[in-house]
Amino acid sequence: MDDPDFTDGMAVVNEALKTLVAQATGLPSTTVRLAIRPPLEYQSNRLYDAWTGGRHLIIKEFLKPDELEDAPAREFRALELLAPLDIAPQPVLFQPLPTALNGPIVIYEYMEGEMWGRRRPTAGELAQLAEVWLKMNAVPTDNLWMSRGYEQPLHERGVRWLALFRAYAAWAKAEFPPAQQAADLCSGLSESWRAAVRELTDCDPPLCFCRSDARFANVIRRPDGRLGLVDWEDSGLRDPARDLVDLTTHPNQEDLLSPGDWQAFLEPYIAVRSGSDPQLFHRTHLYLALFPVFWLGVLIRDGMRMAGTGRLAGWQVNGLPANERLRRYLARALAWPEMDSSSQMETLAEVVFFPR
Repeated sequence: MDDPDFTDGMAVVNEALKTLVAQATGLPSTTVRLAIRPPLEYQSNRLYDAWTGGRHLIIKEFLKPDELEDAPAREFRALELLAPLDIAPQPVLFQPLPTALNGPIVIYEYMEGEMWGRRRPTAGELAQLAEVWLKMNAVPTDNLWMSRGYEQPLHERGVRWLALFRAYAAWAKAEFPPAQQAADLCSGLSESWRAAVRELTDCDPPLCFCRSDARFANVIRRPDGRLGLVDWEDSGLRDPARDLVDLTTHPNQEDLLSPGDWQAFLEPYIAVRSGSDPQLFHRTHLYLALFPVFWLGVLIRDGMRMAGTGRLAGWQVNGLPANERLRRYLARALAWPEMDSSSQMETLAEVVFFPR
């Protein structure tokens, strides 16, 4: 049986959200119909569908304490900035301060279409995505904000992840000795990481407006065939080379496309951007040394936390068993500066990071 207090609480929240929609649309709150959207994997906010007066809106409620101040503002400001380009949902309302009933709220028009998610796009679709990326990057940069986390120096991130690898080695020795080989290989990545960080630190890239959350789950194929992008809470000024590598190595899609497949996106994109940014390709190659190590750190940290609470059984990361996903990132890191990591994958076939 449902908890009456919970049911009553949700009814009050729904009424508050209906009032916000009414404020945004000028229509009576009694005409608003709401439904909560089932959360996607790794989703850190709560989404509602809202229908009123023939309009379909999305209500995005921000919930993570460390994101309540900046993320909603970045989201709404990005939607306002991109509104003339029609590559993102149209903004409707921003409630920046949390209330007793809900966190900060951004309301925007629903973008009709099909999410790419975990499907493999065609070469033509990747070329379309490059066109969208170029439009986004061409937004004037005056008075723009930094993307989430971009202000943190790369060497500080490196120090943190390499310290985590040492902690993982100690955990493997004490808790799961079969992972010792994986721990040793991760610890040995410091030389290539440091070399890439030193060179990137000496660069002075022309920053442009970027997504900073490049998963295919945020790409929408619209009914007329055009592409749109949703979820802009991490967006802002960033090195476009960093955004490219974020796109090509994100666990949502890094296993779906080969380096050769990605050329359908990279060739037209780099051909345009390199005119004003001649070092773009070189910086992209340097970031390819860093992102696999970053994702190794994220997943190893998550794995040790899950192991501590007995939740490792059946762990998958974006559709792949966690050990396989981790091997893929380790293979990428070991293969650098080469792009093809297939031989490393064969070598690592028996390496395990966590109990299955």
